[in-house]
Amino acid sequence: MFITMTSGRGTPEQIQAATIFLQSFLPRLEQQPGVVATYHYLRPEHGDHTTLIISEHEDAVRAYRAGDLVREAMAFEQANNLPATREGYPLAYPS
Repeated sequence: MFITMTSGRGTPEQIQAATIFLQSFLPRLEQQPGVVATYHYLRPEHGDHTTLIISEHEDAVRAYRAGDLVREAMAFEQANNLPATREGYPLAYPS
């Protein structure tokens, strides 16, 4: 299993726009081969948000990151001046 985290900061308006975007984006992401689950949370008091994606294996993450769906997300981030940090790690538990 592999977990990725995409996090970003923004104004309340930017985070609202990201939330609206993710309402249609995340269900499509969950349909990608190898995706087990997605979670998204907001911390308005800190001005940030994070999306967690659990995948069956790192190859699923590589396929997503080489595909059109991630380019759509990155285009949204660029158009809305919402830089994001993406990182991923193999899960140690459960193994």
